Amino acid sequence: MGQCTAEGLGDWFAKSSTQASSNYGIDKDGRVGMYARMGDLAEKVTKTLGGSDKPLEPEKPEDKTTIRWFRVRKTWKDCKTQKGAYKILDNAKKCADQNSGYKVFDADGKVVYEPRAAEPAVKVPFLVKVSISDLNIRTGPGVNHSRVQFCPPGVYTIVAVSEGAGASMCGKLKSGIGWLSLDFYRRV
Repeated sequence: MGQCTAEGLGDWFAKSSTQASSNYGIDKDGRVGMYARMGDLAEKVTKTLGGSDKPLEPEKPEDKTTIRWFRVRKTWKDCKTQKGAYKILDNAKKCADQNSGYKVFDADGKVVYEPRAAEPAVKVPFLVKVSISDLNIRTGPGVNHSRVQFCPPGVYTIVAVSEGAGASMCGKLKSGIGWLSLDFYRRV
């Protein structure tokens, strides 16, 4: 692509010294020209492609609205949890409403919708007594999250509850260190 016009490219191609039977050219304004020396074949091809033998006029910019995708995930960085990508925000919101712990993110990773948390079935905070010495504290609710350390026997305050893989219910420790499976405790 140089500083030529589509018409100038056509004039160049028309010269016998060019020694080309057909060619395409893109001018300085981005217009595409097709050139051929094959009798009426060029005219037929031009018509078939919806072209014209009239000089090309610059295209007017279309009013193209950028399509914004809304993604439904647990966190922006965790793309493996993505439930879907939606062009329509209301559809993304419906998906998030149907999947506990999911939010709607815009294309920049900002939360644009977070369903209101339902009233917890278990009132928090509450105390639990851990009697076993090999109960794992994990980074999130469920065995699919990394282990932080073992939880020493003792009494702990649970400030949030959530479903989690491998446990009927998990509780978040008040200290913030992580989550416990609530299958191995006694409520105090």
